[in-house]
Formats: sequence, structure tokens, C-alpha cells
Amino acid sequence: MSMRLVILAVIVSATVAPFALAESSDCTAPALIVSDGRGTQSTFPQNTTYWYGIYGQAGHSYSVEFVPQADNYFNGTHVQFGPIAVFGPNDYMQGCRGNSSVTVTQNSGYAPVILKNGNGAGRRVSFTAQSAGLHLIAVSNAAGTGSYTFRAAETTLFNLRWSTWNGYNVQWGFMNLSDMPITGTFTVYDSNNRAIVAVQFSIPTGGRAFRSSYASDLNLARNTSGYTVFSHNGPVGAVIADFCTINPTGIIETYAKFDTTEGH
Repeated sequence: MSMRLVILAVIVSATVAPFALAESSDCTAPALIVSDGRGTQSTFPQNTTYWYGIYGQAGHSYSVEFVPQADNYFNGTHVQFGPIAVFGPNDYMQGCRGNSSVTVTQNSGYAPVILKNGNGAGRRVSFTAQSAGLHLIAVSNAAGTGSYTFRAAETTLFNLRWSTWNGYNVQWGFMNLSDMPITGTFTVYDSNNRAIVAVQFSIPTGGRAFRSSYASDLNLARNTSGYTVFSHNGPVGAVIADFCTINPTGIIETYAKFDTTEGH
């Protein structure tokens, strides 16, 4: 009987024991985040700066966020994050300090809002990777120790195919579902993976934007085909997009939505 009690105690202690998670205060050895949207919960000490890293693909956009848990709102002490800094793969760092070449959008106060007040205020930034490689992320806790969740997610949208063969044209549509203006880059690739057109444009809050293969817009060559990529500075799910093919008589024949990397 005593041996059974010992075994039971070991099982219970293993079940309730906290997870051993290892963030990093050293920029040369950051804690890596997989940019697939999964959340990781841990504890953030007060007056500490942690370093994280995600591997980005050139031309793809990402959203990174750090959110205190709800129990911080009721504790005497709570986590309060400062602005998030992002450094590119080629940025020079000395003593974990340096100038960033990455343009970030601090969108914590836009839907879904995670920056509300000082009681455990969360932070989120979005950015587009200009080059492939490890992007360093620095975030500091200016207040008390508390639990929090961090995650990174890719926000890039993909259109599998387009074609101007046999007199056809293509129109792409983008709708901004967020409460912030969105700026994005639309890149058109041919079937040999060469970027042939890249345009930046804005989508107003709750508004739409359209691009087309016509000579009056992107002026894509006749009898050409490929795929497209749209990166932007909004949170996950801020933009939805679709496309349609138009035959030589001006009639829409096919319609489809853009894909995301969610679930990949």
C-alpha cells in the first residue's frame, strides 16, 4: 500500500508541476518562436528585457504579440510591456544594442485590442521581412512579475494562380476588416518565380481596394501566368482578399479567395 501511495504522489506532482520554459535575456541566443500562431504561456520578471527570434521569409508579413494573463488585472503587481523592437537579419548589434532596419507598425490599440490600460497592458507589432533570416524581437516588462502569453503569426495572403492567356484578364480585391488603415505590398510573380510587379497601396478602415492586370493598372503582359503575394501591416485576419478571371467579352468566369498559412 505504501508503494502505491508513493507512485501516486509522484504522478500527481508531475501533473501539477509548472512547465519549465526558458526565455532569453541574451540577444545572441534568443528564444525562438514558430510563426504559426501557437501561444506559449510563461512568467515575465519585473524590470527585465527578453529576446525572441522568428525566421522570416523575404516579402512575407508577420504579427508578434505579448499579452498578460487576465489574473494580472487583479493582482497587486502586474506585467506592463513597453514598445516592441524588431531587428532584421543584417542589422548590426553590439552589446544587444543597434539600429533597426525593420519598419514596424505598433497596432496594439486596434482590433483585436490588447493595449487597454496600465493593468497588464499587452503589445503587438506587425512587420514585413525585407530579407530572409532570423529577426530578433526585444520586449521589456516595466512593472511587476506576472504570467503572460506570447505568439507570432504570419499574415501574408497568397493567390495560387493568375493568367492573361487567350485574352483573359484578372482582377484582385482586398477588404480591410480592421478598425485601422492598412498598408500592404502586392507582388505579382510569373510562372518562373520572378517578381514582375510590386505595388504598395493603402486600404482605408473598413474599405476595399482593387488591382487588375489591365494596361491602366498593373499592365501585365499578354499570354503570361503565375501567382501573387500580399503582405501587410495589420493584425492576423485584418484583410481578406479574392480574385476573378474575366474573359475577352468582359464576363467573370472564375472566382476564388486568397489562401493563408494558417494550419500549415
